[in-house]
Amino acid sequence: MKRTIVGTLVGVALLALAASVAGAEDLTVNSIVAAQNSGASADGIIAMVNNPANTIAMTVGDLVALRRAGVPESVIAAIWARIPAPAPAPVPLQPDDARLVDFVRLIKSGVSGSIIAEQVKQSGQTYNLSVNDLLYLKENGAQESTIAALMATSAGAPAAPAVAPSELTFDDLVLVKGFLKKNRVGRLVMQGDTLTWKDSSDPKEDFTFQTTGLQKVWYTCEARTPENFCYQINFRIVKGDRYEFRDSHRESGSNAAVVKLMDALRTYFPRLAFGAPDN
Repeated sequence: MKRTIVGTLVGVALLALAASVAGAEDLTVNSIVAAQNSGASADGIIAMVNNPANTIAMTVGDLVALRRAGVPESVIAAIWARIPAPAPAPVPLQPDDARLVDFVRLIKSGVSGSIIAEQVKQSGQTYNLSVNDLLYLKENGAQESTIAALMATSAGAPAAPAVAPSELTFDDLVLVKGFLKKNRVGRLVMQGDTLTWKDSSDPKEDFTFQTTGLQKVWYTCEARTPENFCYQINFRIVKGDRYEFRDSHRESGSNAAVVKLMDALRTYFPRLAFGAPDN
């Protein structure tokens, strides 16, 4: 009798928890993971995702974080279905991994997602999808099963992250100060997980921030043929600050400085959230 009462109470508690979670208006990575950690079932979370009253406040890039947190594939598939495809860009979006073009050809020809997923498994190749790759696949109608199969190829044997050098300098940068303020010329210095801005003319303008405190890192680009020209790298800090660094040679058509900085961040800090914020 006591066991029956205890079981009933536990069931009621879990249902109440699921109901409270389901009432959320904006579903984020944190809210989905919190629901799972609180004991909500996959079916309960899926119902929450499919509720048209709720807003999916996530992008395709957030699916990586969900998978790393152990969220079931059935939940990720439901979220994938509700994330709208990105609006077509003036210049067609191209993937960072050129091999994905062949998969899109298969998708456009009507080959099912399950067959494409099986081909990925049998190929023996490894794929490390970037946010740009995910956007490209989403824009071209890839199913979540295809995305899961591609991501699984890198999950089996994760490579050890590269160790950041003791010091790495990025010259030819301009700190964008905003409306009615003078931009500053200088350089960024990476020392471990610390980034320090070194002003060229006034040391009082120097400041430091940590990669561990970064919420988002993204490019600012302009459409050019045959591809986008990304001339500025942006940082949003968790506490709300935002820093924008522009390539000082933008006007002459060079973006080598910001590309070097972005490449270093992707190499030494692959767990950073790359991709423009929602607002």
